[in-house]
Amino acid sequence: MEEVESRPGQDNTTIAILLSIMISRVLKPGGRFLSVTFAQPHFRKRLYARHDYCWSVRTRSYGDGFQYFLYVLTKGEELSPEDAALERRLLEEAQDPPNEVRTQEADTEAFLDCIDL
Repeated sequence: MEEVESRPGQDNTTIAILLSIMISRVLKPGGRFLSVTFAQPHFRKRLYARHDYCWSVRTRSYGDGFQYFLYVLTKGEELSPEDAALERRLLEEAQDPPNEVRTQEADTEAFLDCIDL
């Protein structure tokens, strides 16, 4: 198996995606990968819920107050309808052009003239 090494400045999402690709590649049909983490489903399912990996994603939470999560990825099973919808939404968001953000008004505006002392 290839080794994935974290380098300063390297995006953690990129590393997680590369690891998921490698895990998916080595799992046999019916094989399971277990991940125990403090990462909540809102963040982790964005990485795991992809048709390309050919696995289902099941989540369980444990603990009181300070929860940790168990993710069970089973090769050869379909994504749940909710996870498939999440993947579609994420793909659509990635294709949408970013909204224009204005960080500075035109230089012609005289903000200091509006200050009363």
